[in-house]
Amino acid sequence: MFIRHRWLLCLLPITLLSVALPGAQTFAQPTNRAEIEARINALNNELEVLQQELETWPDTSASNVEDNAFEDNIFEGSAILQPRLLPQAIAIEDLNERRDLEQASNRNPFAITTHRTNYIMPVSYNSEPNRESFAQIDPDDAPNNTELKFQLSVKVGIATGLFANFGDLYFGYSQRSWWQAYNTEASSPFRETNYEPELFVDFDSAWEVLGWVNTRNRVSINHESNGRSGDLSRSWNRIYAESTFQRGDWAFVVAPHWRVPEAEDEDDNPDIQRYMGYGDLRLAKRLNNNHEIVAQWRGNPNAGNHGTQIDYSWPVFNSLRAHVQYYYGYGESLIDYDHRVHRLSLGFSLNPLFTPSGLNR
Repeated sequence: MFIRHRWLLCLLPITLLSVALPGAQTFAQPTNRAEIEARINALNNELEVLQQELETWPDTSASNVEDNAFEDNIFEGSAILQPRLLPQAIAIEDLNERRDLEQASNRNPFAITTHRTNYIMPVSYNSEPNRESFAQIDPDDAPNNTELKFQLSVKVGIATGLFANFGDLYFGYSQRSWWQAYNTEASSPFRETNYEPELFVDFDSAWEVLGWVNTRNRVSINHESNGRSGDLSRSWNRIYAESTFQRGDWAFVVAPHWRVPEAEDEDDNPDIQRYMGYGDLRLAKRLNNNHEIVAQWRGNPNAGNHGTQIDYSWPVFNSLRAHVQYYYGYGESLIDYDHRVHRLSLGFSLNPLFTPSGLNR
């Protein structure tokens, strides 16, 4: 990703090791395994610096095929000489790959670009369903504890290369539904659906702070409502700023928001920030074998109201991933923003937080 002819750099650790190992006059002979590993790490760090420097030089090679073939085979069977990317380099590589994939998707008229995680949970068990709100849907029946939950989230690129070629303008649409599919006595109604269109600009900057790479910044104008009327109506408009920081296989997302004020007689949920707070925090870890765990927190600490969500997913077939989701607290949906939910969901998802190719690392 960083350079086109890494085989030149592949020779570097071999050359350096040939000088650094027995017979060298510059370095002392290592006396134990720890010293050897420390020297290898130092060489790998130097290799990464040289890779970044080489990227600034023009490509003058005329034999790309031979170079790539040599690059693919130079480290075959050699675990010691295999260069390891630094955490910052991994984050930048993920950023570049995600951007390339999204731009390719935008150019393809037959492709839809994913926005947030798309999932379907055929089994979603809530030990504390909101019976009061469901009574306004069906006064004669109670809600089932088990329902079907799913989210559809897509985006469409409107303009690219904005703000000195750092920003891209998108229209995004997300929809989450809680469907009482197994409640045949109540005619299997959709208990709640949240519709969330938004217009946002993504900025890819890749600047570093304290060892973390700021891979993306987003500014969005967001509307969310449940499409109901009367006492069941819920809606709000927000402006939020979302920043993603990555360090190797760790990612941290902070997304504060500001609610656009509404007239008192038009506000369906005037105390929503008392329960859902002023933003979301997410922490994600990419594990071995393409597994991924994400923790999300929202709420208002001053009011003592919180909502926590834990997602764990792993690949099962092609891009399909098995998915386990746990939610406890307030703010899972608009109708339940002030109702405490205790839910465990099992199902499948499509797109993880990290790029698909990065997950294979």
